[in-house]
Amino acid sequence: MGFRNAESEVRRRLGFVASPQFFVRFLPRAEIIFTMIHVQMRDVGYNLHMRRRAFTLVELLVVIGIIGVLIALLLPSLQRAKAQSKWIKCQSNLRQIGVAMMIYANDNRGVLFPPDYGGALVRTPLQQRWFIFVLKPRTPLNPASVDEHDWTPPILLCPADDPEPGLYHSYVVNDHLNEHGIKYSSKLASGVSPTEIIVLGEKITLINDYYIQTFPTGGSDFVEVVEKFRHGIHLGSNYLHLDLHVDNYAPKEARPGAVDPWDIAK
Repeated sequence: MGFRNAESEVRRRLGFVASPQFFVRFLPRAEIIFTMIHVQMRDVGYNLHMRRRAFTLVELLVVIGIIGVLIALLLPSLQRAKAQSKWIKCQSNLRQIGVAMMIYANDNRGVLFPPDYGGALVRTPLQQRWFIFVLKPRTPLNPASVDEHDWTPPILLCPADDPEPGLYHSYVVNDHLNEHGIKYSSKLASGVSPTEIIVLGEKITLINDYYIQTFPTGGSDFVEVVEKFRHGIHLGSNYLHLDLHVDNYAPKEARPGAVDPWDIAK
């Protein structure tokens, strides 16, 4: 700070006109004092600025701990939401398959799907399995392909299933309907409702089968094939019923004398 600037500053602060002798004796000291104040204020401002920008180790650990607690609280909810979205997508798949079956039934006297086309009892060529006739997927570039990936439409894959299930599909049809001659428009036995009869359900991932059916020697492959808890204990598995509604309710008890709850006689 120069002498004249210091003089002007002192005059402004004191509010009166001092004598020249006053400024000669006072200004050198005043200049030093003002310079020191200026430096101190600058240093204080710098320290405040640095304090505003920096975090202590304790503060940083507290923030990390809070973030960890929030993640722990939110992660289960996110996992449940993801599982539920897959469950809903699976139900949508079954509804669309049900619509395709109804269209097939209109052209085939009420039969919802071809009998034993691709089941364990009769292993038909890939191009002749039931979903080819019902869902009518696009023919692959190589019509002679024997790879299930080329023929199976995405609608046959449950999003909660393994990406590579057996025979590259997640669902099995109830061939007991064809065994007993039950069609979409059939008159059922007294006490039996279309809402109770399962047409399509979810299979165990590694099983290479398309049908639940009765063996020539008796019994069925229900226990070995049907997946009851694809979507967890609470959501279970999804089922398409004869009235074409979809839910995750499975018959709790088989009909008297039976061990296969999908086998409901006409």
